[in-house]
Amino acid sequence: MTLGLTFENLLMVLALAGDSNRNPSQKRDEAQLKVWEIEPGYHSVLQQVYLSHEVTLDKRWLAVILFKNGIDKYWRSSKQHAIRREEKEQIKSNVFNLINEKNNQLMVQNAHAISRIARFDYPNEWPNLFQDISQSLNRYIMANDLVSTNNLLIILNRIVKTISLVIIGKSRSAMQQNTGELISTLFNLYIKSFQEWTENLNLGLMEICYLALKNLRRILPETFDVLIENQQFIDFLAISVDHMQLLIVEHDKYSSDLIERYVKCYSKLYLDLLHGNPTNFVLLSCSKKILTTYISLLEHKADLIYHSSEDNDFWEILALKGFLILKRIITYLFKKGSISLKQRNNKEQVDQSIADLKQFFSRELLQNICDLIITWYLKLKPSDLESWQIEPEEWFNEELSSNWEYQIRACAENLFQDLIKFFKDDLGDYIIQKIASSITTNDSLTASSPEISEELLVRDSLYCTFQLSSYSIADQANFDQLLTEIFLPQGYATKNKIIQRRICLILNEWVPVKCSKENKIEIYKLLNHFLATSNDKIVRISTIQTLKVIIKDWDFVKADFQPFLTETIRLIIDVLSQMQLVETKLFILDTISVIIEQNNPLISRESLFEILLMVPSYWEAAYSSTQNESILRNSLLRLLKSLVISLNENSHEAHSFILPVIANCCSPTSEDYSLLSEDGYELWLAILQFNQGAADDSLVKLYELLPSALMNSTEILPIILSIARSYSLYDFPFAESPITQEILKILAGYLPAMRDDSFNIFIAFMDILFLKLSSNETFIESIISSGLFKAMAEYVFSDSQSIPQINKIFVVFSRLSANPDIFFKILAHLSIDPKSFVDLWLKMYTNNGNPRNKKINLMGLLNLTSFGVINSIALHDELLETVKKTFFFLEEVNENEQGTCEAYQQDFIYEDIDDYSYLDPDIKPHGEKLRYQHLLDTCDPLYKTNLKNFLIEGLQMVRLKVGDSFLTLVNDQYVKDQLGLN
Repeated sequence: MTLGLTFENLLMVLALAGDSNRNPSQKRDEAQLKVWEIEPGYHSVLQQVYLSHEVTLDKRWLAVILFKNGIDKYWRSSKQHAIRREEKEQIKSNVFNLINEKNNQLMVQNAHAISRIARFDYPNEWPNLFQDISQSLNRYIMANDLVSTNNLLIILNRIVKTISLVIIGKSRSAMQQNTGELISTLFNLYIKSFQEWTENLNLGLMEICYLALKNLRRILPETFDVLIENQQFIDFLAISVDHMQLLIVEHDKYSSDLIERYVKCYSKLYLDLLHGNPTNFVLLSCSKKILTTYISLLEHKADLIYHSSEDNDFWEILALKGFLILKRIITYLFKKGSISLKQRNNKEQVDQSIADLKQFFSRELLQNICDLIITWYLKLKPSDLESWQIEPEEWFNEELSSNWEYQIRACAENLFQDLIKFFKDDLGDYIIQKIASSITTNDSLTASSPEISEELLVRDSLYCTFQLSSYSIADQANFDQLLTEIFLPQGYATKNKIIQRRICLILNEWVPVKCSKENKIEIYKLLNHFLATSNDKIVRISTIQTLKVIIKDWDFVKADFQPFLTETIRLIIDVLSQMQLVETKLFILDTISVIIEQNNPLISRESLFEILLMVPSYWEAAYSSTQNESILRNSLLRLLKSLVISLNENSHEAHSFILPVIANCCSPTSEDYSLLSEDGYELWLAILQFNQGAADDSLVKLYELLPSALMNSTEILPIILSIARSYSLYDFPFAESPITQEILKILAGYLPAMRDDSFNIFIAFMDILFLKLSSNETFIESIISSGLFKAMAEYVFSDSQSIPQINKIFVVFSRLSANPDIFFKILAHLSIDPKSFVDLWLKMYTNNGNPRNKKINLMGLLNLTSFGVINSIALHDELLETVKKTFFFLEEVNENEQGTCEAYQQDFIYEDIDDYSYLDPDIKPHGEKLRYQHLLDTCDPLYKTNLKNFLIEGLQMVRLKVGDSFLTLVNDQYVKDQLGLN
């Protein structure tokens, strides 16, 4: 029985529904709440419940959660069961009644609800929101009501954060225009409370002061352009820098989490202001002080930052913000102000800001910053060395994937690259001298000792500068000489993992920029040496990373790498077997795939099968592992695809393992379908294309999965259509299969809205079918009953389709017109006027520039028009026009007696048939190329029909039928001249 919505009933249901001891009756109570949530008045009663201090906290908590969620679902007027306007007004009039709430969690949830209402209603339905908040805030401050002040600041923070995220609409711009009075109040509150809490360490005032700062941190970047000439704003920023310096200096005295949040908040404020308008930021009187503060912090706290850990990262976070501010400023200076589309500054302001920065960033300061980065921030930290030792794979993956904005060393490396790139004139020679001194002195550090010393870490840091400077000093440094005299000898001599890793990273950066062909061969030898002799996981994985970079480089010559292929593959497989983490295995598997792809067809059959034989064990392990290794199967599928492509004519030897895998991945009933089907389809396509034998029973069995693939995987429709196209080239009862009928029916539905990439594959698929089966009655019945012919006919008559696409449809129709009697019967069955159809075809023909397709079209038109005239179909004018176009075409090409010419050997309808050799024209043709070429050679009349003879024979048949009226039919001087009838 449904209860009526009253305050008392709601309290009772909330008590029962929120009982921590789950019982059967709770489902009934939860269902009751679902019924009530669409009733008028429900949300206002919920509000009454959580506002009432007389109600127990558990009921109030549940009520405010339901209220907040209900605002999301029903506040918009466009929503079904939307909250009525009267109830909304009642709710808004009460939302600030919880302002003296002492339960912080309840208050925060209320703030979330209010911010959502503001997102929907401000400014149209709640125009005075910020004015009301400002007045209330002033009132609470005057009354010294700390609880209400604190709570209102929490609410304001949520409102500003929510509205700041708005992209479409006017709520954000309205907030920017209507917060002037509120900002002034927050300034005064912040300054007054900061002074008081620093004098007496009042924690309540400390929290309020922080909330005021937090609100200013959110509002000021939104209103920066408006406030740039506001003296109170300028004074506040100047004071904020002093306050930040005070808290940094007195950090130990005020040591608390809240103090650290203060300093982080200042940093976020400056960074947000800088992002919003760099020009205005630079022109601030305190901007140089901000920059100096962070540079000083980076220098004086360097030791603390270097020895920081995840549990004690306060100084590291500040250093990160400092680096980000410096990077943004330096980029702005280098690009002369043109880094933000949002800027609305005039040229004089930009010029002035650039001049100020040039004066600030003297050569001496730039060199000092570089020294600071090299000495402290490029150096591997103790925490790095510990992770390297304890969790090497995890550390490598973090290094590989971490976002530089959140890692101090990565951020320092990024800034250093900007400095050397942007200030090459000031820093180029200086950096080269430092690098030169580092790589030509103290070679004993990198000799045979595996020990890690402070001096060695400094050397590694200096090597890092050489690594990071590759693009900037490439013209000034002789990398080939350094490689042969320094890095290669050190690589072979050293047993130190730090130096071995750094050499790999140097090669990563320099080889794609500047490295001779001969030295690349020496690098391959060194990398294999690292893989074979090092026992350190990081060194071995870094070596694999370097191999991947070099092999993927555009200048990679696979013939030079061929002597190392077998050994490299064996060593990498060995490294893979030692890895534990999924991410590392994925990286190595991807590298193996890259090696296979880039070195096809030079990898030996034995090496390919060595890789293939390892796959089943990893495949099974991905199912049985306690770790979440299911993602490994996607990588293994991609690896199998690469193997199939490289095996080419030998790929059939992998069918026994691969075909069951495809069946599992691509079956809609499989539990792996959602995760693996896309990669499974790509592997399936590769198997079909590269198999050079007949389709065995297992391969034909997979054909049954195509209809579901077409229906369920439209986002990868080109791949699915390619699979269907590949099957059409095999010899099996294609036309008689009920699966084919289903496929054609699905394609009929897709055709009108098919994208270009899918459409081109569809055309090739249809061209193959019509070439092979245009005389097959079962197939003809299928294209009619499936609606496909009708869909194609409607496509060519549609005004919304492009002419090039329509012409491609007519190419397919040309294949069927080899049997004109059947063609005209289909047109009659579909009530399509043959004259209109042929007239459109002739009209579209004029837009066809491909000689191959032109001939196919002309043969189709000649078949239809001559048959039509012979069988009393009114196509006399169309026949004459086709004859003229045929003679015009014959003047463009030079056919031999057999009817072929060079122009017909390109622009295949199967456009991507030669993609297998895009990396290397010497790669052997795959099975699909051979099957397609055989089809064209045996079935395509294009190569076997002399078009002029074909035309003459057709006209002779017409002349026999029409007799003396033939001359009237070809009553065109050009045509008569060509036929010799004058």
